[in-house]
Amino acid sequence: MRYRMITLMVSLLMAGLTPVAAESYKDVKITPQTEVKMHFYDVSAASGADLQQRLLRTAPTSSAGHRAIGKAIYQLSWQLDMSQQSEHCQLYGVKVTTKVELTMPNWLQLSSLAAETQSSWNGFLSAMQEYEGRHKSIVQIAAKEIGEGVASLPVNSSCQVLRTQADAIGYQALDAAREQAKRYQSETGKGRLMGVSYPRL
Repeated sequence: MRYRMITLMVSLLMAGLTPVAAESYKDVKITPQTEVKMHFYDVSAASGADLQQRLLRTAPTSSAGHRAIGKAIYQLSWQLDMSQQSEHCQLYGVKVTTKVELTMPNWLQLSSLAAETQSSWNGFLSAMQEYEGRHKSIVQIAAKEIGEGVASLPVNSSCQVLRTQADAIGYQALDAAREQAKRYQSETGKGRLMGVSYPRL
């Protein structure tokens, strides 16, 4: 009987040391939003040889200052719908916005050129869009992780602290997305292995 009593006491002590899971917010509304803007810049060239020279002068510049035939800019932002109560910060929802801005060339004389030239050029543009589509997917996955991560945060007494925790989740997801994008660029030779190489026109 004494042995059973000791066993019971140890079990109770162990139960008392078991950490209690923090209460999480409930019914947090996650609102994902994607905004895509497509821009075209006109390029006037009578031939494929002429086009390349014109692109060197008119194509948009990249962040590194180099000319890029196509350009894509991705932005992620998050906004919390919350209210400071007397004893806690109430989180109602989180809105995660993905902004995509694509810039592509519009060859003005393309329709008047040979069918082979049109096919080569259009194939090149399609490969560029497919390559950038994967970048878009990486950013959208990060946006999903941010929304779900913020919605699962434990109930906090301070909205300021909650915002800081949400920002930490967001920046961590952004850093992971950047690393994944770098690996993708390396694995595809920055798109060359997917057909993103200037065609012979």
